[in-house]
Amino acid sequence: MKALASLLPLAWKYRFYFIGGLFFVFVSNYFNVLTPQLTSFVIDHVQRTLRLPGYEASLIEPSYNGLVQLLSATILNYGNSLSGVVALCGVTLLVLALLRGFFLFLMRQTIIVMSRHLEYEQKNQIFSHYQAMDIAW
Repeated sequence: MKALASLLPLAWKYRFYFIGGLFFVFVSNYFNVLTPQLTSFVIDHVQRTLRLPGYEASLIEPSYNGLVQLLSATILNYGNSLSGVVALCGVTLLVLALLRGFFLFLMRQTIIVMSRHLEYEQKNQIFSHYQAMDIAW
């Protein structure tokens, strides 16, 4: 822990990279959480529409995220048939996966840039320390 404490002054200097990286982590994980909810919506819709044997409607209405509710309402408005709803959900899931991947890329880039800056600063500190030492050392 003592070694990490020496990084605090340097980390404070690059805190905006760190905050940006954390923001991208949260956004990426948010899109990751939406995927199972949208998949649940489309499975429930298919089972309700086809009235498959053994399917019993749940007494408890599922509580979806606000964005999933908006997406599902939009999909139901534009999907004229069951296959249209399933196709639109598939495209929406693909877009969510692409958004998650994009924000994951941004997270990695910001965190890596911050780490490179920290390495550069540490290298310069060590070099300046060596320059200040006695030649006999």
